[in-house]
Amino acid sequence: MKFLSKVAFFALSVLAFTTSLSRGQGSSYNLIGFGSPVRSSNPVIEAMGGVGAALEGSRTINDINPADWTWLNRARFDVALRFEYSSSQLGSLQDQQHFVHFNGIAFGAPFWDDYKASIALGYSPLTSAASEIDYSDSIGTRSYVSKGGVNMLYLGVGARPTPGISLGARIDLITGDIRHQNRIAFNNTESDSGEFERDYLVSGVRPTFGIELIGDSLGDILNGFAFGASYSFATNLTSTRETIITPINSSLDTTMDVAGVGRYPASLVAGISYRLSYRYRAELDYSLQDYSTSYVYAPVAITGDPTLRSSNRIAFGIERAPNGSGDFGTSFGLDKWALRIGFSYGQLPFSPGASNGVKEFAISGGVGIPISYESLLNITAVAGQRLPTVTGEAPNETFFRLGASVSLSERWFVPTRRE
Repeated sequence: MKFLSKVAFFALSVLAFTTSLSRGQGSSYNLIGFGSPVRSSNPVIEAMGGVGAALEGSRTINDINPADWTWLNRARFDVALRFEYSSSQLGSLQDQQHFVHFNGIAFGAPFWDDYKASIALGYSPLTSAASEIDYSDSIGTRSYVSKGGVNMLYLGVGARPTPGISLGARIDLITGDIRHQNRIAFNNTESDSGEFERDYLVSGVRPTFGIELIGDSLGDILNGFAFGASYSFATNLTSTRETIITPINSSLDTTMDVAGVGRYPASLVAGISYRLSYRYRAELDYSLQDYSTSYVYAPVAITGDPTLRSSNRIAFGIERAPNGSGDFGTSFGLDKWALRIGFSYGQLPFSPGASNGVKEFAISGGVGIPISYESLLNITAVAGQRLPTVTGEAPNETFFRLGASVSLSERWFVPTRRE
């Protein structure tokens, strides 16, 4: 864990003390621990501030709460991409970074109408460790590169044992490859340049459970309300630290693998939504995830990574449902589109230096454009800031994300009955 602490200190110190920075990729905070959390890989959920515990989403595969899958009335196939830009500033120094990322794929389908039961499977990133810092001085050119992150492969089912209660469960396979590379090229050609790389390969399995209470079936006073919650258990990881040392003037390298353990934190999200009218719905969510007892790698079990802390987040979002299939009467043009807007505020799981952490707030918006019957093109934009509690201890960061997904639900997804 001393190495991880040094990684975080080095990365943040680069912004403070280097004389010449060049463009890289990702956020400088992605260098810490598992990287920055990806709250949801679903652009529909991201456009609403990240709310999804009580979404009642019939046109999207919810990656936050598996109990919400009971609203799927047709088979769906979703695939998503995102672009992220960030601008960091520490004192008089500035750095601009960007990257494009595959943001998930999912398939879900109803299979038992009597219980509104649906099955879903997919892939979703949980964190992003992508970052790059390049700088030069009179000695030479140095770069620090981080790649990868933690991902989730999941399979689960949701059902309604009674009309007012939806339950969901899924199994998540947690996998990750977090790669850190140090490179140096000296201006003096007689000095040996080289590369130092450390990869952390992690894997583990966790269960996730969800519940959704549907107010319309629980009593007249609760008409229009829905309450939801989802809990993912903490995961003990099998971790391997791989060290690779490669002199640039040689084709040979030295590779050392050391087996160890890690721990990925539990997470809890709970929310309440309300149907404002026949097409409009609003939701408020609160989430918790304690990274203070988690770590990417250690030779034996430890109490946690000192660069990580507990995180929390509150989010609010509003959606106007799409009307591509005429559910809400005849409409044309933009009136068929889904409209979404959201806001979020929270504490990130980072403790750079001796500060009390880093706060993040963001606003978001998006549209869902019908492309044929129930299929949608979802586009999302998110803008926000990350601010350390202690000014000057870590970078202020402004970020912008642009996400897009295609959500297909054509007739060929639905079995055809033949006599």
